[in-house]
Amino acid sequence: MTLPRLTSTVCAFALSAGLAHADTQPSFGVLEFGLEDTLFVSDSSAGTITAYDLPNEGTPPAEDRAFNLLDVDALVTAAVGAEGRIIYNDLAVHPVTRAAYVSLNATIDDHPKSAVVAITQDGSVSVVDLAAIPSASFVLENTADEDVTFWRDIPAPSLTITDLDFVNGELFVSGISTGEFASTLRRIAFPFDGPQVSSSIEMFHAAHGQNETRAPIRAMSVIDVDGVPTVVAAYTCTPLVTIPVEDLQDGAHVIGKTIAELGYGNRPLDVIPFSTANMEGDIESYVLVVNREMDADLISMDALRDAVASPGLSEPIPYLGATVGVQTTPLPLSGVVHAADQDNQFILTMRRDLDTGAMELVSFRKGAFFRLSDFISEYNFPDYAYSEEAQGVRMFQNMLKADEGFPDQIVQ
Repeated sequence: MTLPRLTSTVCAFALSAGLAHADTQPSFGVLEFGLEDTLFVSDSSAGTITAYDLPNEGTPPAEDRAFNLLDVDALVTAAVGAEGRIIYNDLAVHPVTRAAYVSLNATIDDHPKSAVVAITQDGSVSVVDLAAIPSASFVLENTADEDVTFWRDIPAPSLTITDLDFVNGELFVSGISTGEFASTLRRIAFPFDGPQVSSSIEMFHAAHGQNETRAPIRAMSVIDVDGVPTVVAAYTCTPLVTIPVEDLQDGAHVIGKTIAELGYGNRPLDVIPFSTANMEGDIESYVLVVNREMDADLISMDALRDAVASPGLSEPIPYLGATVGVQTTPLPLSGVVHAADQDNQFILTMRRDLDTGAMELVSFRKGAFFRLSDFISEYNFPDYAYSEEAQGVRMFQNMLKADEGFPDQIVQ
């Protein structure tokens, strides 16, 4: 399927060089790619989503390769002329070129500005000149009340758009709107030539022991579960909820099925479905829930199917910290602030180095989910010799060494 080319409608809040000035109150937030070269860029405070028709200039890489960029701040500062702290809002991977697209806020020329940059595996950073790209915008209805704030200074409109997912010609938009049932899930056909379908969402939060209608979905993905398109949604503190897409009709109040409580005191960052080959070469499918304050959760598609077929959770958890529902495998993805499915082999992340504070753009091999170069262990000593029984470990570690840019460390 090829997306239609967009007519040239320059977005009113995009200024030259792809940098948006604060006087026009933009803030480029959640990013999502459609098929091929369409990039959706949200502005939650303005309640808008803009589709940019990127130039079709890239070619697919010859092979899947890991990102190993250990100081993104320095690269981005040089490219955009940032002064001081950079706030990274989201990460998306171009489906053809595999370049990383990042939305950010920074102080540039003494003014707070927003930008989208493209970063390649070799560390090249370019500002995406949004003003020069054909685009079309969509304005959401019934956006959050500007008079409502959280923790004194966090405006409710900042939660108008919390996540995007493009599936089968539709853009799914989670966030909050006005009204008693603030949690909202929207469906918008693309191109933007029709009305939006808006549903209010209710779910049972077992860690809180109550039904909730206000807190928004924070991360989601639309996944085919036994032939049924299903929204798999993660909320703060951390219920995992499923919602059949067919239930999302305009004006409907939908009660999702809570299939898990993954842990308290956490904000989920991304819900990433993917498939990968196992050690025997068979393809297996999973859902990865990347979290901000705790380990990531890996869920097999078999476990997800069983959970969707179950009655779901309806009772409070027995004690604070209990995890219940769908079976998950914890993964050591610490310090991650954004994640995206990169390609057949890798998950791409932006993460903070816990020692230096540097922002990194690094890939994790699917099936491993850790970077060998993060550790110094028994295997790293120069006189270590792999036993005959450990040859599989040697080959696995050699693969990770090559991924992470240490071919000189490979042990033959």
